[in-house]
Amino acid sequence: MFDTVWPQPESLVLYQDLFTAGPGAAMAAFLQALPQGGGAARRAYLDLVRALYLAEDVPGPAGDAWQDYVIHRVLSADNAFTRAASAGSVSPGLRAAAGWDLMHLQQCFRLSRLRCLALLGGGVPDEQLPTWAGRSDSDAAGPFVSDAFRAMAHRLAGSDDWAALVDELAAFHRAQGFGAVARTWFLTWDGAGLEPVEEPDLVDLDDLAGLEDQKAAVLENTEAFLRGGVGQNLLLYGPRGTGKSSLVRGLALRYGEAGLRLVEVGRDRLGTLGGLYRTVRRYPQRFVLFLDDLSFEADDADYRAFKSLLEGALERTPPNLVLYVTSNRRHMVPERWSDRNSPEDAEVHGQDALEERLSLADRFGRTILFLRPDQEEYLRIVEHLAARRNLPIGRGELREAARRWALWQNGLSGRTARQFVDDLEARLLGGRE
Repeated sequence: MFDTVWPQPESLVLYQDLFTAGPGAAMAAFLQALPQGGGAARRAYLDLVRALYLAEDVPGPAGDAWQDYVIHRVLSADNAFTRAASAGSVSPGLRAAAGWDLMHLQQCFRLSRLRCLALLGGGVPDEQLPTWAGRSDSDAAGPFVSDAFRAMAHRLAGSDDWAALVDELAAFHRAQGFGAVARTWFLTWDGAGLEPVEEPDLVDLDDLAGLEDQKAAVLENTEAFLRGGVGQNLLLYGPRGTGKSSLVRGLALRYGEAGLRLVEVGRDRLGTLGGLYRTVRRYPQRFVLFLDDLSFEADDADYRAFKSLLEGALERTPPNLVLYVTSNRRHMVPERWSDRNSPEDAEVHGQDALEERLSLADRFGRTILFLRPDQEEYLRIVEHLAARRNLPIGRGELREAARRWALWQNGLSGRTARQFVDDLEARLLGGRE
C-alpha cells in the first residue's frame, strides 16, 4: 500500500459539496478505506467504479470519468467564492480559501483510474479489477457546454498548479456565472433552481427563412437588452409551425457568449416564478425567460398571478430578465360570444369582465405577429434550407416534391418546410434517391 496521504473532503473549505453525493462521496469512501486495505478497500473501490458508471457521462478534456467529473464540478460550483467572483467582489480571505481548495482538489483530480488501481494494489495496478471509462470532449455526443466552459476545463486539465489559477477562475465566473449558468446557455427552471438542458435543440437563426421582420424585431430587442438596456417583454403569437419557438430557442446559440441565458419554464411551474426572479438577481448574466405555447382558461388559478408578475406586483421584475412568450392566441385567454352578449344571468359589468380577459396581452412591451406563408414563401423557405445543407437536387424537382409534401402533411408552414427538408436529406444521404 502506498504511504501517500491523499486529501480528504474535510480538507476543503468551499468545495466540500463535491464529495457529498454520487462519485464524489464514493471517492471519499474509497480514500477512507485505503488505509484499512484488504476487502474493505476493494469493496470501496468497486463502489467507486459503480458510482462513476451510474453518474452522468460527461465528456471532458481528461478522457477519464473521475477527472472530468472533478473539473465539471469545480467549474459549475455554487459556493461563496463562485458567487462573489460572479459579482466581481472576491475578498483577499475568500481568494486565499479558494486557492487552498484548488490545491487539494488538484490532488484529487490526479486520482485517475490507473492511479486508483495502483493505490489499491500497493503500487502495481490490478488488471483483473474493472475500472471506469471516459471520453474526450471532442466526441460529438454528450451534453452541451459553452466554449468558455470548455476552454477553462482544458486550462485546468493542463495546469500543474490549480491554486495559481484562482484569478483566472474568478474571471471565468465573472463572465459566465456560477452553478448551471456557468456551464451552459440552455437552462430549465424546476420550481426550485436552474438546471442545465443536457441535449438542447440547437437552432441556427440563419436557418429561419421567411421571418425577416419578426427576426429583426426580436434581435433588436435582445441586443438592446444585452447592452444593458431595459428589454421589453415580448409576446410572439400566430398559427402553429410558423417559427415562433425556433426563433426564441436560436437566441441562446447566437448570444450565449455575450452573456445571454435562455431559461425554459413549463406551464406547471408558473406558480414558482417568484422564486426564479429572486434566483436570477444573483447573476450578472442576462436571462430570457421562455414560456412556450402559453394559454389560460378564464378561471385558471395561475392567470392572475402571472399577469401580476408581468406588471403590477410589489416586487420589481429583475433588470436582467425579460419574458419571451409564444402563443397561438393573441390574448391567451379564450373569448366567447357570450362574453359580448347581455343575457340576464351575465355579469352586470360585462365590459369589465371582458377587459380582464384581454388585459394580459397588454402587459407585454411588444407583440409580434407570425403568419402562415403562402405557397411561394413556403417554397422559398424550402430552397433556403436545402441550400444551407447543400442537398444535391435540382430546383424544379425540389419545388415539386415540396408541394406534394405539403399537400399530404400539415399544410404550408415553416415547420412543414423543415420536416420536408429533414426527410429529403435523410433519403438523399441514405441513397434512396
